[in-house]
Amino acid sequence: MNPSQDSPATHRPRRGNWQLMADINRNLVVNVLRTCPVMSRADLSRATGLSGPTVSSIVADLTNRGLVEDLGQGISSGGRPPYLVRLNEKANFVIGLKLMGHAISLVITDLSATVTYAQVTALLGPAAAQHQASGSPALPRDPRSIIDAICEAVEQALCSSGVDASRIIGVGVGINGPVDATSGVCRSSPTFNWNNVPLARPISERLGYPVILENDANTLAAAEQWFGRGAGIDTFIAVAVGAGIGSGVVVNGQLYRGADGAAGEFGHVQLSDTGPLCSCGRTGCVEAWASDRAILRDVRAAVDEGTKTSLGRAEELNGLTIGLVAAAAEQGDELSRQILSQAGHYLGRGLAMLMTVINPRLLIISGEGVQAGHWRFDPMIKAIKASIFPDLNAEIIFATEPLDDARWARGAACVVLGEIFNAPTQPSLVQAKLG
Repeated sequence: MNPSQDSPATHRPRRGNWQLMADINRNLVVNVLRTCPVMSRADLSRATGLSGPTVSSIVADLTNRGLVEDLGQGISSGGRPPYLVRLNEKANFVIGLKLMGHAISLVITDLSATVTYAQVTALLGPAAAQHQASGSPALPRDPRSIIDAICEAVEQALCSSGVDASRIIGVGVGINGPVDATSGVCRSSPTFNWNNVPLARPISERLGYPVILENDANTLAAAEQWFGRGAGIDTFIAVAVGAGIGSGVVVNGQLYRGADGAAGEFGHVQLSDTGPLCSCGRTGCVEAWASDRAILRDVRAAVDEGTKTSLGRAEELNGLTIGLVAAAAEQGDELSRQILSQAGHYLGRGLAMLMTVINPRLLIISGEGVQAGHWRFDPMIKAIKASIFPDLNAEIIFATEPLDDARWARGAACVVLGEIFNAPTQPSLVQAKLG
């Protein structure tokens, strides 16, 4: 593989030139073909509003590059037989990765986001993985070792899957914490104890593919938009609840990242001037009150103070997980129920602030924290309804979505696909690879 010479940081917006207009027209055609299995050139012209000659030129170009298949003449309904085409979903592939503290989940998908291969690569041994699952402070990690592991996982996947490496058009990497997607820098990651670590460029230089780094809650939103509850909904919020709390925000059909890539980090909104210490260094944040790590901390503190629980004595709680707390609540453990309810209440208060600002049609709760079920989420919904501006979100839909690691990785692949199918207001590394 030849190292890519491009970097997201080198791109600047193109405005009002013929190439941008050509890209927008091509994008219109490709998007229509993505949503309709088979279409004629005349149908494409009507659906996009482009002239017949323009559509024919775009289709010819896409066909020459293998992105569109020419199916020949269809059946006439009375006039000239239509010439049918369809998107060749197997022409190219993308790789999506979910980077976790203990493992890398990887998928290879086609252009429709259908997974053709999946694998999980361990980053930690069993003891260290259990340390992380228990909500203990994260272990410092050397970025170079993680970059090596990512590149080795991609190379192994290409070898095992049989996918032609030359047909990969990009790699998406999802990681927790604020991300500058333009420069490919992880601005902060509590999982790895990182600050301002460049990831996209060194991975791209090693693999030779365009690499898009994205906050994992944004990859969750991308997954929901492409093939989940958010499909067809213009404005929604996908919330990832786990060791931390974050959200991906889709507004008017577009993923909203904010000026510095930190949109959706409502886990660090302060609910009170006092309260538990948050990973960001402040007190009383949503995450400090309501995350899985907060729940495990509060259970241990209560047991240390002598509160009885079916979860066991203090010395037996080293391997405590959110799943065990949820199971205990289901079996009648009062302490587990109280702490889950408290976490749900504070989560709902934080979400009410976010929803008042965004005014979404749909709120999706996902991540590891979904294991806590109604003991956590009933109080959350109650707090939202008590805190939100009464008439602002009257029609909102609430949904919980159990999430496996492969779905996160598939969402990272969807972020790459979005570079192909979203309106090109600025140059795209992935578009360049296709071109």
